[in-house]
Amino acid sequence: MQAQSSSVAIAEAEVDRLFDDYVELLWELVRVPSTLGTVRAAQEMVYRQLLQIGFDAHISDIEPDRISGHPAYAPVSWGSAGQPNVWGLLPATSRGGRSLVLNGHIDVVPPGPADRWSYDPWGGVVRDGRMYGRGALDMKGGLVAGLLAAQAVQRAGIERSGPLIFESVIEEESTGNGMLAQRLQTGQVDGAVILEPTGGTTWVATPGVVWFDVVVRGKPAYVGRGAEFVNAIEVAAELIRVMKPAMVAELNASFRHPAFAQWEQPLTLNVGMIEGGTWPSMVPLACKFSCRMSYPIAWSFTEARAFVERHVAMAASDSWLAEHPPHVQFSGFRAAGWEYQADRFLLDLVAEAHLRESGAKLNTGGFPGTADARYFSPAEPVVYYGPSGGDIHGPDEHVELDSIRRVARVLVRVIAEWCGV
Repeated sequence: MQAQSSSVAIAEAEVDRLFDDYVELLWELVRVPSTLGTVRAAQEMVYRQLLQIGFDAHISDIEPDRISGHPAYAPVSWGSAGQPNVWGLLPATSRGGRSLVLNGHIDVVPPGPADRWSYDPWGGVVRDGRMYGRGALDMKGGLVAGLLAAQAVQRAGIERSGPLIFESVIEEESTGNGMLAQRLQTGQVDGAVILEPTGGTTWVATPGVVWFDVVVRGKPAYVGRGAEFVNAIEVAAELIRVMKPAMVAELNASFRHPAFAQWEQPLTLNVGMIEGGTWPSMVPLACKFSCRMSYPIAWSFTEARAFVERHVAMAASDSWLAEHPPHVQFSGFRAAGWEYQADRFLLDLVAEAHLRESGAKLNTGGFPGTADARYFSPAEPVVYYGPSGGDIHGPDEHVELDSIRRVARVLVRVIAEWCGV
């Protein structure tokens, strides 16, 4: 890379000098829970940091009336009031260059049972170069790496003929509506880096993902009269037993994509929640189970919905369910599949900077979950690149702290080359 080599060297030194401060920022962010509906406190921390760096920063709720009519909107049963997106702009120092977005999500999944963790899931404990906690890896570590890079670039005085934009969005883990609102706010850009925890890889394809609920009914009778009642929980369990393997088999039989060649079963169905019954000595008359299903990139949500409804109907073939059909409803994710289709210059630029910093090739491949690149147009280059760690969405989630430094130093070079004069 030839762009502003002396300024880049200064910025890289600033990354090293500021690193401990940003580890502390990550510790503070991890200690602030930001599950669905609780993100404001963490977003306010990001907002204050953007102001400190020198961004023209904004914090505001997403506007449901503005996005609810969009084809990519995911209908939900909850509201987003008081749960803001945060974004900021570092204007270009001259004109005519390319804009770059650094993007991530602030929301995290629930921690699950605390007794399955070795450390407090909201503690930010550091051991052997790792920080443990829900969201440390997915993806507050990436957000912090982006903020660190932006401050280093600002302090080094790297000239930019295109603006640098930072975005921290909500509901990536449940709908994507935060990113949808942000894309409508920011508008089209020349390139973006989404700071997901990719480690030494970059994702070039993600499947579609949908959430759905299935509700079944039972038949009342006193629990001592076993021949007279129908237990809704048992009905749901049998329905899951029949439908899940058939759905997973058909999904994967119809999906062939080179980015997922290493995955034996890239498309999955997870039964993530089940609710039923009110008392041990009463027959449960309703049971709802909630699922997450991934589906082929080429499918639309309409095709995915039809697939789900067909399989639920096929599995509901016994006499009780045939006479009392399950009710299927869709709320939350209806995420389209995505694959990299834009010009490869930004992708190659990140790969080159990664090789220079780490000495290792940046591998490419598919990721078996959804993420927010699907909201950019096919012509906008979007690169997934972020820290390393482990146990994502599980107990003992952790980020490798030195990988945050590596990501920030790579981003410095990418910003200088992409936005530079």
